[in-house]
Amino acid sequence: MTPLKRKLLFLLSVLAVLAFYLFYSNRALNTLRVHVGKPYEEVIRDSTFSVKANTVIYPSEPPRPSSTWITSPVVIQYDDPNYGFTLPATKFGAITYGDGKVIGITTSPMLEMLSFSELVPLLEEIQSRLKRSGWTPQYPNKLTWLPTTTEQQKTALQDELFNEVGLVLLGIPQKYTLAINIKCFKRCNERNPATAKYLIDISMGRNYFRE
Repeated sequence: MTPLKRKLLFLLSVLAVLAFYLFYSNRALNTLRVHVGKPYEEVIRDSTFSVKANTVIYPSEPPRPSSTWITSPVVIQYDDPNYGFTLPATKFGAITYGDGKVIGITTSPMLEMLSFSELVPLLEEIQSRLKRSGWTPQYPNKLTWLPTTTEQQKTALQDELFNEVGLVLLGIPQKYTLAINIKCFKRCNERNPATAKYLIDISMGRNYFRE
């Protein structure tokens, strides 16, 4: 097989992984429509995901929702009318409540751990969706978007993830905070790009930072 054919096959495999996630996001049977500040009853009403069946109820008087757990494939739709977005399908996540309203969202927007070559297009897609929805870095000069356009940038990110967690901190001033954590999760000590596996974690909450 010629080097050109090998490169084409590699590119096709990466595109196939991304297409799978995008397809799943559009075709998933269950959606969880949620945003920070949304009442629990409205989350139930607007979602096709079985919210009640997957929610831990705190035994107070009256009983109140504590947390909703995601353990099967679902698409999370952050349904704020101005800053909403849809994440790729996940089967890991939790929604936490306070006073009957959503106060926190934590998820890993993927269905399994990925190799670095599979991780990059997924990260690019997530960052692109957030940019289109108006999310911006909380700080202009640090914890900002992770660039993956050039091979040099990809190599730099890969080297960084062998040593520490990559972090992007975004915000909607006085409204929401969103953190993207990218980390090497499996076989990291080998420092071998061919065997290491990675995760993306996303968490959302209220933004208490000043503009």
